[in-house]
Amino acid sequence: MSAAHTPQVWTFADNAKELALLLQEKVRTPAPRPALLCLSRSEAATLLDLPLLVSHQAVEQAARRLRDPVYDAVVIVGEDTAYADTPQASGWLGWPDSSRSPAAPEGTGTVFVAHAEQALARGFVTMEATVLAYMARADALSQHAAGGALQARPDFAQHIANLPSFSLPQATSVSGFAALSDADLGLYAVVDSAAWVERVVAAGVRTVQLRIKDAEAPEHQDFVRQQVRQSIAAATASGAQLFINDHWQLAIEEGAYGVHLGQEDLHIADLAAIRQAGLRLGVSTHAYWEVCRAWALKPSYIACGPIHPTQAKAMPWVPQGNDNLAYWCKLLPTPVVGIAGMDVARTEQAAACGAAGVAVISAITAAASPEAAIAQLQQAVQRGKNQARVEAPMLPKPTLLPAV
Repeated sequence: MSAAHTPQVWTFADNAKELALLLQEKVRTPAPRPALLCLSRSEAATLLDLPLLVSHQAVEQAARRLRDPVYDAVVIVGEDTAYADTPQASGWLGWPDSSRSPAAPEGTGTVFVAHAEQALARGFVTMEATVLAYMARADALSQHAAGGALQARPDFAQHIANLPSFSLPQATSVSGFAALSDADLGLYAVVDSAAWVERVVAAGVRTVQLRIKDAEAPEHQDFVRQQVRQSIAAATASGAQLFINDHWQLAIEEGAYGVHLGQEDLHIADLAAIRQAGLRLGVSTHAYWEVCRAWALKPSYIACGPIHPTQAKAMPWVPQGNDNLAYWCKLLPTPVVGIAGMDVARTEQAAACGAAGVAVISAITAAASPEAAIAQLQQAVQRGKNQARVEAPMLPKPTLLPAV
């Protein structure tokens, strides 16, 4: 097979001989390298001359052994779970509803591989392609169980029942956080001080995030605590929903309404303690697998971004645009917040996409008159809600460019 015609996905059925030679170091991996190796548990065990891979640990170790000499990305698919080891993320895909474990008839592997190849051809990185393939496989299984063909529907990616959970680097069974007092989040101001919290709530904002960055050292704790305490007092007095970014311990100790966490903080924070304290939880997401990770936790809301280019912080993500925002708003049965690059026009568009909240930073804090800007942005939210809903695409567009 010529390098120019190397398939995107290799399987045991089609490439067992090449795989065996690669593992024996008798041949070199073709260039360009195939993007993804897709195997069942029994196929992975056969290739590595191992007993049946029963435990999670055995599957993870097998994926690591296969990835280094053979591929950049490996997925090992079981009856109702799959383990993915990719450059973007590694972890377990499964069902948020543990009672859903349909028997997988012969042919489900073909469905998975076909949709992984299609997603890769559309420009999705391997982790997102794996999620989409898993969703297509789930849809095909549900159609087959209902007496239909073992085939995914064209709109398989628009059904929440097909969206898998995705494990955190540190496994957790925590799921299900308190619902928002008001799911209509509206204009969501993100500010960096208690003085700003006081100012925006006085101007009528009813959803606020206190985001104090670069203040993690012990010598900053007293200052951050004071800012959190002052912000809680201002938000409580005005009836606003206040989320503390990152500083979850202080949020619990000071009796905050909610916490907002980025992906990098999910495996550090004590999620069980946050839930037990009754705090609401918001989670940032940028890509399919991050949405799956958030979905597994059943947070109070999910933030999706960057919707537009932003100067707030450097990120590798491709701006998602309104189509992706409309897609997430349609798919997820939990409030969705659109964030990044929002101005008056884009805020109106985000509301028309179905966003429960539109997060704004510089359009408020850098405005000549923040109070006037808040009034204009709130009017934009209302105009967007009064418009016909933006139609969601069958699939979102890729949010991360493949490495070159």
